[in-house]
Amino acid sequence: MLTAIVLLILFLIYRHFTWKPLPWPPGAMVPPSYQGHRGYWKSGLQENTLASFEAAAKRGLHMVEMDVRLSKDKIPVVFHDGDLKRLGNVERIVHECTAEELRVLAQVPSLEEVLSSQIVPKFLNVELKTGAIFDGELEKKVATLIEKYDFTRRVLFSSFNPLSLWRLGGHLPQVPRALLATQEPEAANKIYLRQLWFAPYVRIHALHLDYRYVSVHDLHKWKKRGVPVALWTVNEKETAELYLQEGALSIITDTLGEVADS
Repeated sequence: MLTAIVLLILFLIYRHFTWKPLPWPPGAMVPPSYQGHRGYWKSGLQENTLASFEAAAKRGLHMVEMDVRLSKDKIPVVFHDGDLKRLGNVERIVHECTAEELRVLAQVPSLEEVLSSQIVPKFLNVELKTGAIFDGELEKKVATLIEKYDFTRRVLFSSFNPLSLWRLGGHLPQVPRALLATQEPEAANKIYLRQLWFAPYVRIHALHLDYRYVSVHDLHKWKKRGVPVALWTVNEKETAELYLQEGALSIITDTLGEVADS
């Protein structure tokens, strides 16, 4: 019994250091060099709104990253925080508000509004904000909307929740999926999330990593293993260009843009 346990542990360690991502789906979008982090909002607009996405497009960005979670009435809405303190200045929890209440209280658009809009950039990085282990309602509803608006070749999914990505793989296997990770010492950021323990088992195509914890040497190691890596949130032009030159898949940024920085 002890031998079997030791062998299992050795196998898991081996898998952890040697796993490779799924091949990039044929015909899927490939991220451009820069993605607007929650759109472009540094000019005073609110993040994760149609206005911030339009501003990103006007800056020349071909892709924006956005955050999606469910409202009380089970509508996928575009909002980062779990509450409305920062952007709505009210003591309300997002999943306890309807989509209409969120619109009134904090200018929160629905995902459907974004997908049906003609003013947003062509490509979207949809980050699913969910900690659910078993409940796949968010993934199902998002996948339904992506198919409804024919976005399967214009979208990439990302999440800190490995199981969310695994579920999305069952709904839309042809859409690229990226696991998010950071080394931030937060209570919810468990060691198995920080160390990517689930990465070999949840059918992902790429990693999206907090650049503060990724050296050029680290990037080279991921590249050697065939793992595409996008980095967030890089706001210094020289740093972004260095990472791109060294093989980063894409840079997720608050301030940089393909036209503004050309």
